[in-house]
Amino acid sequence: MEGCMVRLHSVHFRGGLSAQPIIVNFHQLFQTRDAPTILPMIKNEDVLRAVVALLDTSLPDIGPRDMHETVHYPGMHTLILSRDHADVLEDYRGRASQKVASLRPVFSKTDKADGTQRHMLAELYSDSEESPEESSEEIIAEQTSSSWSWERFCEGLQEFVDGVRDRKERRAVQRKDGKIPPSAVGVESLIVAAACYELKILSTGDMVLQLSLLAVRKRYRHLGIGSYIMELLKTQSVVGTYDTLVAHTDTDAVDFFKCHGLSDDPLLNDQFKELKEDWTNSILMSYLPPFTTDLEMRNPAFSLSLQKVEMDMDLAKSQAVFAYQQQVMCVTRLLEEVKILRKQLDLQRDEVDRLNSKLELEKRKRHDIENRFLMYRLKNTRELLDSISSDSDDREQTEQEHSKPETQEQETAQSEEPPIQTPEGAGV
Repeated sequence: MEGCMVRLHSVHFRGGLSAQPIIVNFHQLFQTRDAPTILPMIKNEDVLRAVVALLDTSLPDIGPRDMHETVHYPGMHTLILSRDHADVLEDYRGRASQKVASLRPVFSKTDKADGTQRHMLAELYSDSEESPEESSEEIIAEQTSSSWSWERFCEGLQEFVDGVRDRKERRAVQRKDGKIPPSAVGVESLIVAAACYELKILSTGDMVLQLSLLAVRKRYRHLGIGSYIMELLKTQSVVGTYDTLVAHTDTDAVDFFKCHGLSDDPLLNDQFKELKEDWTNSILMSYLPPFTTDLEMRNPAFSLSLQKVEMDMDLAKSQAVFAYQQQVMCVTRLLEEVKILRKQLDLQRDEVDRLNSKLELEKRKRHDIENRFLMYRLKNTRELLDSISSDSDDREQTEQEHSKPETQEQETAQSEEPPIQTPEGAGV
């Protein structure tokens, strides 16, 4: 987008409400000399204060200072929906007379500042939302830089809030002719909704449109304003070219963003994890645009039949469901087959264990038989050896008995032989 501000055509919502969308870069706007006014006859500083007040009132957990730094951040664009001054004046004139609100003044000296800014900013929309209780706290008004800093934002806040109170009182007290003066309508009555977004390039090279803030005034909700803002963010010819739209959403806003095509799939959004640290206590959701985002980019000869596309989608869904059913059936049967195989395996293991036990028993029996057989053979061998030994002893005894008479006869014969005479005449 070129320039610091873009005006779009007015749009009509339900209930007869009409508003004009304006896209502005506040940081660039306040650095531009002779910058044009965002709204006619209203200072740009007051528009910024009103936008911060609307966002802070709708999203109280963030804080006014952080809200201001977000809106005024370099590269941040703010989409503002503003009603026409004449329409708002006519709307006020049609309302019933109201009593003058009892507003206590805010004193200028005390200890803290953030609480005062929050109460005063919330008071800007007390005509349509609950009025907070004011407190007397100090506003720090010190300009530290040439840009529109937080101190400079707070500098004229008291004067701005006093002007809002004065306009409320003038609207509450109608003139004799029953009309409300045009000066009783200020910027706090014109702004309907606001959204802040930024185009970022991730480390992967993808261009991401990051929606940081989105708020619609309570009395203008359920008129299709939020849906219109989402459609503008999806129109790349308005906000710029991007690959993905990423939003930081509260828990109670998830269904709203889902209705507009954003997904909270954690696996899908994990690719944008470098953006998760930007905001806490929020859910990261993403929208993937079609390949051709604008009708001008399409082929003029291309004719899109929505009915045919829906029929093709239904056919694809039925085919996908059938494929899923077939896969489930196949997996289920495989599971049953696995169960049966496991039972068979358990039975086979039991049979193997039984056979192993039986084999061990047979081995022990065989071992016992072999031991008994060896003992039998050893016994027979010993008996045989003993019988052989006894037979040899008998033979020896018999031989001895047979040889004993012969010996006696020899001895007798020797005793009967005559003595041999030697030459010396000695007998031998």
